[in-house]
Amino acid sequence: MPDHDQDRPGPDSRRQAFGHDPDPGPEQGADGPGPARSLVEAYVYLDLVAPGGSEQAAVADGSEGWLVRAGGVEVLVPYEAEETARQSEATFGTGLSALLDPGQWVLVAATYASRALEGGLLLAEDPSDPEGFDTVAADWSFAADAVAEALKFVPEGDEGADGPDPESFWTEMGRSARDAAPGRFSRAKLESDLAFYRQSLADLHRLHAD
Repeated sequence: MPDHDQDRPGPDSRRQAFGHDPDPGPEQGADGPGPARSLVEAYVYLDLVAPGGSEQAAVADGSEGWLVRAGGVEVLVPYEAEETARQSEATFGTGLSALLDPGQWVLVAATYASRALEGGLLLAEDPSDPEGFDTVAADWSFAADAVAEALKFVPEGDEGADGPDPESFWTEMGRSARDAAPGRFSRAKLESDLAFYRQSLADLHRLHAD
């Protein structure tokens, strides 16, 4: 098996998504949760479902992929899936997530967007802070990528005008988010949020260009 350690990102490759009590996550069979499409998705999933999140995650090489463990939760990240994600520059991986439902992705996106807005205010006070700029840029980028994941669950055509099918929300967290604000998940709203996050990232780069 090739040595993958040198390319393995740790939890610090993205900021912890949530700091609240974990959600039970999707219904899991005897083999645990489905595979992650990337290491980053695995860390975000652990932030949602594992006590303590991904900050103390341990990563081990397995026969088929990396095994990411934290708080009694273990997620498999197939080597091929991670390689595909990197080649495609897909933060959370290609295809449809088997770990997070669209409700959770919208919550993750909103969390990163909130951090970006807060960080932007601090950056305005000290525009010369390169670390602050990188953090805000990463948060806007993650917010956009997360809401794009939610959009993957939206059916094409008129059928998807109201957003993902109710059956797509398999977690208590995701269903609660949808029940609290159904309009938040319409295609138009998700596309509007995606455009706003991407434009905010572009504006950040424009304002802080050398």
